[in-house]
Amino acid sequence: MLTVELLSLVTFILALLCALISFVVLAVLGRTRMKVVDKYIYGHAFEHDSIFFQMARLPQYILVFSSRWYAKRTGQLEFYEHFDKKFKQPFLVAYLIVLFGVVMMVLSWVITEYYI
Repeated sequence: MLTVELLSLVTFILALLCALISFVVLAVLGRTRMKVVDKYIYGHAFEHDSIFFQMARLPQYILVFSSRWYAKRTGQLEFYEHFDKKFKQPFLVAYLIVLFGVVMMVLSWVITEYYI
C-alpha cells in the first residue's frame, strides 16, 4: 500500500511542477513571442496583457501552429506559413508540458480514488 501512496504523491508533484513550469513558459511567451503573433494577426500588440488573456489566446495559436492540415482546414494557412518552425517550437513545448501535467493530475486522482 505504501508504494501506491508514493506513486500518487509523485504523480501529484509532477502535475504541480508541470503547472508551475507552464505558467513560467506562458509568461515568457506572452512577453516575447505572443506579441509578435498578435501584431501579425491583429495589427497591434496588446501592451498591458494579463496572464489570463494569454491563457485564452495560447490554445488558438497552438492549434494553428501544431499542424499544417489544421491551419489549412480553418483557413489560417497563411498564418501557419508566416512563422518558421523555430518560432513555433516554444508554443508546442508549452502545450506538451500542459498536456503532461493534466495527464499526471488525472493519474494522481485515479490512483488516490481507486487504489488508496
